[in-house]
Amino acid sequence: MLALNRKRAISSDEDCTYKQEKKQTIDQTKEVDESDQEHDERESYYRRLVGNFFMVGFEGTSVNEEIASLISKYYIGSIILSGRNFIDATQTKKLITDLQAIAKNSGYKYPIIFVIDEEGGMLNSLFDREFVTQFPGAMAMGAAGSVDLTYKVYRSIAKELKSIGFSMYLGPVLDILKYRVATFIQQMIGVRAYGYNAQSVVEMGRVAAKAFKDEQLFNCGKHFPGYGSATINSNFELPMILESTEQLFESSLIPYMELIKEDLLDSILVGGCAVPGVNNNDLHACLSPTIVTNILRDQLNFKGVVVSECLLLEALDRNFGVVQGCISAFSVGCDLIMLCSNYRIQREAIVALKSVIEDCSIDQKIVENSLDRIHHLHKKLPSWTEVLADRSMLSPDVIAHHKSLSMKAYEKSITVIRDAGLPINKYLNENVENENTILILTPLITPLYETIDKSGHKSHINSIDKTEFSKLNLNYGEDVFIKFGQYLSKYRSGYNILHSSYNSNGITSFHEELILKSKVILFFCAETSNNLYQVGVSKHVSMLCNSVPNRSKVVDTTNSKKMIIISVASPTDFLYDINLGGSPTGYVCTYDYTFDALYHLPKILFGERKATGKIPGLIVQSTSKTANVEKNNHRKHSWLVETFNFKRDWNNLVTLLKNNNYLAYSEKDSVLTSLKLLMYDTENHCCFVVRNTSLNIILGFSSAWVYPNHTKNTIGGKTNIGNFMFLLVDRNKRDISIGNYLYTKTVKYLFEDRDCFKVYLGRNFPKFTTINDLLLNPTEGNNRTLEFFKSYGCDLSDEASVSAISSHLGRAHTGAGKSKLQNLQGSCNLGFGINQSIEVITDENILDKSTGVQNGPKSQLDVNILKKKVKCLMKLDNILSWKVSENLVRQLQVVGIMFDICRNPADILSSQNSTSNDIERQLDLSSHEIYSELLKDFNSCGKDKQYFDGSSNLQIIVAIEPLRKSIVGSLVVFNDKSKFSKFYPSLQFSTELQLSQLQRYACIAGLFVDPSYTALSEVFELGLICTALMFVKGQHKDCPRVFITDVNENQVKSLNDNGFDIVDRYYNYYGVIIED
Repeated sequence: MLALNRKRAISSDEDCTYKQEKKQTIDQTKEVDESDQEHDERESYYRRLVGNFFMVGFEGTSVNEEIASLISKYYIGSIILSGRNFIDATQTKKLITDLQAIAKNSGYKYPIIFVIDEEGGMLNSLFDREFVTQFPGAMAMGAAGSVDLTYKVYRSIAKELKSIGFSMYLGPVLDILKYRVATFIQQMIGVRAYGYNAQSVVEMGRVAAKAFKDEQLFNCGKHFPGYGSATINSNFELPMILESTEQLFESSLIPYMELIKEDLLDSILVGGCAVPGVNNNDLHACLSPTIVTNILRDQLNFKGVVVSECLLLEALDRNFGVVQGCISAFSVGCDLIMLCSNYRIQREAIVALKSVIEDCSIDQKIVENSLDRIHHLHKKLPSWTEVLADRSMLSPDVIAHHKSLSMKAYEKSITVIRDAGLPINKYLNENVENENTILILTPLITPLYETIDKSGHKSHINSIDKTEFSKLNLNYGEDVFIKFGQYLSKYRSGYNILHSSYNSNGITSFHEELILKSKVILFFCAETSNNLYQVGVSKHVSMLCNSVPNRSKVVDTTNSKKMIIISVASPTDFLYDINLGGSPTGYVCTYDYTFDALYHLPKILFGERKATGKIPGLIVQSTSKTANVEKNNHRKHSWLVETFNFKRDWNNLVTLLKNNNYLAYSEKDSVLTSLKLLMYDTENHCCFVVRNTSLNIILGFSSAWVYPNHTKNTIGGKTNIGNFMFLLVDRNKRDISIGNYLYTKTVKYLFEDRDCFKVYLGRNFPKFTTINDLLLNPTEGNNRTLEFFKSYGCDLSDEASVSAISSHLGRAHTGAGKSKLQNLQGSCNLGFGINQSIEVITDENILDKSTGVQNGPKSQLDVNILKKKVKCLMKLDNILSWKVSENLVRQLQVVGIMFDICRNPADILSSQNSTSNDIERQLDLSSHEIYSELLKDFNSCGKDKQYFDGSSNLQIIVAIEPLRKSIVGSLVVFNDKSKFSKFYPSLQFSTELQLSQLQRYACIAGLFVDPSYTALSEVFELGLICTALMFVKGQHKDCPRVFITDVNENQVKSLNDNGFDIVDRYYNYYGVIIED
């Protein structure tokens, strides 16, 4: 409802008095032609009255007819000047003096109030290198954290503005910024606010307001009732504050209450946002009687001048019209109505308000009170003599002192939010300049403070020497960061600087080439909520930085690429995106992108100075050094952990794996058959998830496998061995206890629900993944993961003692042969790329080096040492071009070993059992599980058979000693169509493999050679592998690629000689999980 509809009846006495005053004025006026309203003294009275209530702006850098008319004919009392009125400080001073002279000549009693919006940082209306200092903005001052420095800065700003001729400053900004994780929500205020809580805003706002008062420059607190949480409503095309009245008093209004109580505010600007929680409609705050009258005037008891937001608002013009809005704003208590431009509307609004005042449509008390408040300011203005005096600008010494203050404030404001990668020196090799390249990636961004000199040349605050870059065809905004790049290139010796810009088109092959050449990438961003493309580009760059051409090699930290994100605006752009692409990124904030703000950045990057800035009012900062998991602080949040449901969770699991670099984004669901089949297996396999139940997005995932033990041997009634084989939390949701709850749930399932007497961390069967081994890739992220497991008491040492394991790992088998395999070795793997295996070492095992046959006592040990061994995944790219080595054929002919297909897995187990009862002579736990799974399937009937289905998709190859006809070695060969491939989803996880629907594969696993033939084991192993390859080449020519899993390092060279290459190196075993 417009305030015009809220007028109250005027008493007859008031009406008579008012009209009598008007009559007296008219009687004193010379008779003139009533048709000539411009010279009518009655009109002049009301124009002089109404002109006090408007603050207008205009276009142009010199006096024009429109602004001259608004002064001389409409008696405007306040003028706001902006960038369109400025060339430099000298021109601005002359413009103000010329306009004041017109007012003096028009009979003004008081000088005009000249207003400016000059917040510092990225929001300065007036820019002048000589007479106006570039100071930090509000949030930068809040980050610097010095009350004394803040007071000196704002006192200096006031001194400079006053010397030019300004009398009012639109500030301080008293909005309390609300942080939102959702980057797509546009912030209206951003770094213009002092901080994220009432304390920081009150503290800085107080000293800023006091500084202006002490310098006798009117201040104006804004934007009442608080823009900190304001968002743009697309339906109304109107900024909206969604808090209720109670919520406003609990937060947003606190700075106003405190500063009003201390009488520090000369005026308050009421914003143009809608406040539906207070008004129950979309009415602008400055038009709302509840906001202006009830809250600001009555409840907060503000006695100063109230300024309206500029009412040239599209939503207002569409709903009520700007002129009606001006009348409404004045009627509810706004003393100064701001109209920043549009002479026609300005004149119409003045005439309209004059008309309603003249007609007594607005309570005269409102008019009188507003006039009194404005005159209270007028009386504090300098005299006409001072205003029109020809005074010089501030001296160079004063300006130099101000610039020194500014540099100090900028230096103290720089904030290191994450110190990963800092200092960058550690990624650069000393005295090897051609190997030390720093890449600067900057967005195309609007230059700050563009000006045009008298010659018509454009420049801005970060302008460069155009002649030096005349050959470059620079896009608009591409030169904003060139000056910083030049400065960084000369800052120190021993490195090269590359600089390129990026835009919404993303990263090109040119950018990728630059990244490959670089050791350190400085990625600049600005206000990602308004420029969402920067988020996508940053992720692309991060993934390129974290991609290693051959992940089977140990990552050398000194040779890796490091990405440092530098926000030149909001500190929250990448506040929680710590693990972009998998590795922690450094994160620094400068709060604006003027060269002054960036000047001290190299000192921080090279570790020459420690950053002292803090995000004001937002206690979320963490560094790589402080982010480690604390042993006794596992839970900070509670999470619902659910059992994996294939129908509900499958697609979301694939998305999680892709988002965290375990699957290529191009991978199609149709080639993930192995993983899909494994997820279906719930007999020995169980998975858990933490979900966003509203959107059904998986935030974290864990997987466990159980080796059932069918013997009567138990420990405390428990019979099984458990394997914690995979744990993954989405990289953007870490450090909030999701992993803790998944870990606890999984371990509880293994120890309590499945009666496991021992649980291993790590896994080699099923081989969930071989990517990113924690021990072979000692990155910061992997080290943190290891610390996480250590915090739960996991033994991750190189050797783990396992008591009496040999007496509890036997398993009975049924079917042909009825063999029994005892005294097995334990092994396990853990996802994140983890996989580790075990070698059992005993003092009792004595080998005859000449024969390779083991002699000596075959006793069981109570304690055995499980030793970790590196394993390899290897591949042969083209089976069709492969040929068996003639040398190997000759060796096999000499030895006389035969190779054949085995139909019954029990023969393998029976053969191994008859060889020896000693632990070291047996299959390791993973190989045992392979043949046990096959035996279980062999003994099943009909449709229950999965692997022995009558096809040749899986075969067991055995090596037979011809004299005794005994099996001395074996392996399993299968292809991607075999359901047995479900135990090897790792083959689809390695993105380097680039599997597609058209490229099939075969795999060799479970390779075993009787340890009695130690001296001949290499020949036997190669014989088995070559037999398997000949089988694949003959039976499965459509499977060109062949993999071998769990290759020992001493086997790598011989396989290299036969055409195989390493894909990944990994461990199958990490440690033992202790039951609480």
